[in-house]
Amino acid sequence: MKHDLNIANNKWLTHPTGDAFADLGGYVIKTLHHRFPEKNILELIEYVTKIYVDKWDAKINPFFLNSPVTQNSFKTPESKKEKTRLYFENMFNDTTSLKGICSITGQPNQLFPATRKNSILTGSGKFINFHHSFTDGIMLSKEAITRFHFVPLGGIYLQGKIALIQSNNPAIAELFAVINCNKNLEAIAKGASEGILKSPCKSAGTAIFRFIDEAVIDIKRKTDQHIHPRANNALTLYHFTNFGASPEVTLYQVPGKLFYFYTFTQTPAVKKDWNAFINSHYYSNDYKKAQYQKDTQQYQWSQKNQETFIEEADYQTWSNQIYNKLIDGKSILRDFVRWSVDNAFQFKIVETYQTYIQNMKQETISKINQMAEFILRANDKRGIEKAIKALNGARNSYQLRRFIIKDIVAKYYQEKNEEAIITVEDYANYLFPDTSSWQEIRDVLLIAIFQQLHEKDIELDKLQLENEEETEQES
Repeated sequence: MKHDLNIANNKWLTHPTGDAFADLGGYVIKTLHHRFPEKNILELIEYVTKIYVDKWDAKINPFFLNSPVTQNSFKTPESKKEKTRLYFENMFNDTTSLKGICSITGQPNQLFPATRKNSILTGSGKFINFHHSFTDGIMLSKEAITRFHFVPLGGIYLQGKIALIQSNNPAIAELFAVINCNKNLEAIAKGASEGILKSPCKSAGTAIFRFIDEAVIDIKRKTDQHIHPRANNALTLYHFTNFGASPEVTLYQVPGKLFYFYTFTQTPAVKKDWNAFINSHYYSNDYKKAQYQKDTQQYQWSQKNQETFIEEADYQTWSNQIYNKLIDGKSILRDFVRWSVDNAFQFKIVETYQTYIQNMKQETISKINQMAEFILRANDKRGIEKAIKALNGARNSYQLRRFIIKDIVAKYYQEKNEEAIITVEDYANYLFPDTSSWQEIRDVLLIAIFQQLHEKDIELDKLQLENEEETEQES
């Protein structure tokens, strides 16, 4: 008895499973099924196999090791396509294989061994101890193995490896597959496709945020709403190769809080300020020492007395120091400080970053703003410059505490105000709780001062801030 080959009648060819590779392949099958509803699954397998062999010269080695497509013993294109067709045809017609639970779909089914020749980043026949119960491979259903065959159409080639996106929101993961699959098919139709789709991005971090840009536009188009913090959209970029003797994978994660923060920076109220900040932090080994020109939003690069101006659409594919820090979980607060010296920058961006990424209490931010307002009100320009230098020069919490008590609390008291600017509760719970970093208090206060100076159009003498990423921590 033959299995039903109609894609619409077998949801496990396309239904999300939680496995990044199987899901990507499923989304590609779904995309192709929409384009070619008359084709059954074996016909779609033949269709993509022709692309791999005839258009891409069988160069899908980063995905599969010694598959019928990549195996050197099959010399001719026709033999590669025929062996692939027979493999899947026999699997779909098989009624005698082992029955059990598929390790990916979780459904009872006939099972087949999945190794590096037909799946991604699994074990191989020579290392059966890699698999449960010393089987020839991880035991999967025909649907799961079939989905792997479609992955090359949905991934991208990024910096020498393959990249794909997985998300807790299936719509986001599907969008990645649909975009890449459609780009591949468009290039094939134009006769311009010679291999796996290549990303123009020069780093994984940049590729992730360029994709989030597309996801935000797609979500806004479909829902007419901006992303809510409680949506908790998270994603992971798999950067891998299954090639030869050196298979490997690196995961780059965007937690829900970071996803929301970035989408917040793309809202109309703050996007211009964020983009100016982020654009100034791109870099490329091909354009060393290129300088960002804020007025023209271009990078200016000088070589052999010739000036080259690089437009935003081009440099937005470069590596970016801020993106890399966000992906690595490193603080960008000191970068905000340095940018704020010379640039007006909406404090709401810093406030949102501290609240959602760094878990700073809203009461702490409010108290910092209040202190910044007092510093500007109680001092002339020279006094403000002195306060900034003292703050930036703080090397431990003692020096910061001393500054707050001497230059804020004491001065405020001398004005004979009825209420204290900082209460014992403020001091213990919001400014210096055990869970807080004194460096963050210092840096947010500096940013608040600079931004209020910009708002009030007060110009100070040129200030030189420390360049160190982190100042010395107290023991």
